[in-house]
Amino acid sequence: MDSVVSHLIDTTYQLLQQEAKILLGVGDQVKALAAQLNVINAFLQASERKRDEQEVVKELLRQILDVALEAEDVLDDFMLAVEKQKRRNFVGKAIHGINHAARLTKVSLIIDGINTTLKRIFDDVTTYGIEIKDGSVCNSESELAAIVRRRRQDVEQEDVVGFKDVEAALLTKLVSGSSKLDFVSIVGEGGLGKTTIAKKMYKNRFVNEFFHRLAWVNVSEDYNTRDVILGIMKCVMPLTYEEELLAGMSRMTVEELRDMLFKQLKGQRYLVVLDDIWKPEMWEEVKGCFPNADNQSRIMITSRKKEVAIAISPSSTYYLRQLTDDEPWDLFCKKVFRGGSCPSDLVDTGKEIAKGCRGLPLSIVVMAGISAKDISYRRWSKLKDHVSSYLAEDKTSVEILALSYRDLPRELKPCFLYFAAFPEDFEVPARQLMRLWISEGFIQPIGKLTLEDIAEDNLQKLIDRSLVQAGRSRADGGVKTCRIHDSLRELCISESKKEKFLETEIKIDSSKPKESNWRRISLHCSAPRFILSKSCDLSHIRSIQSFGSDDHKLMKAHWKAVSEGKLLRVLDFGTNIIEEVPDAAEELFLLKYLSINAPSLKVFPSSILNLWSLETLDMRATRLAVVPNGIYKLQKLRHLYLAGAAKLLKPRSEQLEVGWNLQTLSTVAPVEGTRMLVKNGSLANLTKLGLFGCQTANSSEQEDLESHWNVLSHIGQLQNLQSLKLASEMGDVVIARYINPNVVPSGLTKMTLNNTRIGSKSLEMLGKLPSLRILKLLEDSIQPGMDNFIFAKGSFPQLGLLHMSKLKASLWDWDLKGGAVPPLQRLVMRDCSFWSIRAGVLAELAELKEIEIIRPHPWLARMLKDIEADLKSDCRLVAYCAPPSSASIN
Repeated sequence: MDSVVSHLIDTTYQLLQQEAKILLGVGDQVKALAAQLNVINAFLQASERKRDEQEVVKELLRQILDVALEAEDVLDDFMLAVEKQKRRNFVGKAIHGINHAARLTKVSLIIDGINTTLKRIFDDVTTYGIEIKDGSVCNSESELAAIVRRRRQDVEQEDVVGFKDVEAALLTKLVSGSSKLDFVSIVGEGGLGKTTIAKKMYKNRFVNEFFHRLAWVNVSEDYNTRDVILGIMKCVMPLTYEEELLAGMSRMTVEELRDMLFKQLKGQRYLVVLDDIWKPEMWEEVKGCFPNADNQSRIMITSRKKEVAIAISPSSTYYLRQLTDDEPWDLFCKKVFRGGSCPSDLVDTGKEIAKGCRGLPLSIVVMAGISAKDISYRRWSKLKDHVSSYLAEDKTSVEILALSYRDLPRELKPCFLYFAAFPEDFEVPARQLMRLWISEGFIQPIGKLTLEDIAEDNLQKLIDRSLVQAGRSRADGGVKTCRIHDSLRELCISESKKEKFLETEIKIDSSKPKESNWRRISLHCSAPRFILSKSCDLSHIRSIQSFGSDDHKLMKAHWKAVSEGKLLRVLDFGTNIIEEVPDAAEELFLLKYLSINAPSLKVFPSSILNLWSLETLDMRATRLAVVPNGIYKLQKLRHLYLAGAAKLLKPRSEQLEVGWNLQTLSTVAPVEGTRMLVKNGSLANLTKLGLFGCQTANSSEQEDLESHWNVLSHIGQLQNLQSLKLASEMGDVVIARYINPNVVPSGLTKMTLNNTRIGSKSLEMLGKLPSLRILKLLEDSIQPGMDNFIFAKGSFPQLGLLHMSKLKASLWDWDLKGGAVPPLQRLVMRDCSFWSIRAGVLAELAELKEIEIIRPHPWLARMLKDIEADLKSDCRLVAYCAPPSSASIN
């Protein structure tokens, strides 16, 4: 409810900032509504602790929610009407002027009624003696300084307390014992730390060195056998085959996938972790994937259910207990003080907070996250009272965890609730999540910071509070994926239902009357079937996300039904196949986020060109040859994702003058349209650019190379560029011919090359880029004739990560001349054909912390022990050499 009201307040303030002529006739009413909402917002903060205690407060809150939702609908309808009127030409405005005026009058009367209702509710608050003052746990102090410091943190290892004996037994079981395929189970209730311990074992250095193949897959209660097998296969298959797998998996049966995985694991010593199994039959469906050879392979599972563990591994089951004695306090201190000590005057209070969490690690770390925000006696005393009251009333751990939600600042509450949309154990792409938050209107401007920076900081705050778990890291140390614990997901779903924020339990029922209360729906069922069912009423829906997949395709009839959701801001059909995007789609005037999977589309849909509110357009699963210049009408577009070598048509002169507000453009062909945009400075705000060069009809390869990559000579016009990706399906890309290091944008910190086959001169030029921190050289990005791979003296002065993958040229040696890449911290070499690395070259890198060498050339594999012996004590070498039975790189 707080999120609904706070979002509504933001909407009214945005509306008040519009031109006076737009608000003609309703400006005073909107101002009055904003004032009433501020009073209501103060009441919501004051009533935090009374919500579950007083029935009168519950009733008032229900009334506030209903009227807030009504106000939101009215304002959005008004915005929709304004948007339609703005798009009409002079004649259209004249024709529809009377209707528009009548709508304004109707809106004015409705807002008057809403204001009267809110005033009556406020009078009731006073009548029942509910004071409006700061009585909540929430800390409202500004954290702007923390936002300005853009945090880039490596994901820390999870703190584990109280299970040293279990960890030792697990490690012994994994790397010693029976030579037969064996099973290990970790069992315990939700929040005890099963996944944390399993993950710690999975990342253990000895485990990584012992097993040839490792795979981790989240199963969850609503598992899909096909997805489980694919998840394992993606972990164990060589990178060289990964693209083929992804391309062909839609044509494979489950039985074919089983056979394919069996062959991949045959002859390998493997460890497969099946996290969060709920049903014994799940194992029956996948056990045929795993060969049983005398090579000490292992399968580790985690489960809440004892009977599941016994059915799979009756002899090796480890039961996690709740933390006892001083263990809760030890874990609490680890999370709050990060190695420091607790002030003496807070020890007793802190121990009471930790004790109230009933020995559940999840509850402890979440409460620690709250406590760490304000380490003071006043703050901790309030928290202790809240926890003690729940303990006295014998409430569940989920209700104790609810404290963490109520403690959140209002701007974080909708961001947290949004995790209810994703399936259980889903790895959420962080940047996609942040773009969704922005499109939903959850992220409001702060100073000169970008909305993306503010969204990223919000995600980091949720991670700091232990409400969200960081998953994989980006190359720059930021969060690449994240997930939420099952228990906290249940909390998100519960609170979302209370606030009518989001619905996930969608039932397809042709006889059920339509529902109109929900603002957002997350479909884990068949999206096409739901859209055409009587259960579907989109008149009040702001967001549709689909995570289900079936054989039903989205046709014109589905779009017609979706177009009735005129208040939609987010539309993500997931993997559901789109056959066409008809004219009806252009009725979605307020749509800000659109993601579609339309592999058969050949022509860019004209209806999308009329979605003027679009901020993110994701068509990465749709291979279009040409993008018309009507795309430049989308002036609010910030992120444009295309597939392959889509060609942007040349913009008209007036379009070049207006410019384009894009931040992301990837990937497009470096043809005339792209070159004009770059050369004329029309992409001044661009931070990420992806270019894909391909040969065009009726021209030679060399002509295409010359005309394509000339765009790089104008790269200096993109002063905000941070990331550049170059891919080619043609000949060598002589980057040195086009890029002058002296005019490269100072903020260019990341470059990715794929199949560019650059030579020594281009490599030397890259080494002169002053700010380059991340360099990825992928799949034949190095010229075949380059015998020695040499980094010149003083080159790459800022490079922190060097990632090389599938470089198959016959590279005899890799050498670093004196002073090259001095700050290098991480080196990745996967499936590369280097025969050797000059002795001692890696030991000279003072900042190097991690080396990952996967499937090296056999000659280089023989050098690994010598390389490791030369490394500093704080540098970690992770190596996997293909077993003798595997094909080696020639």
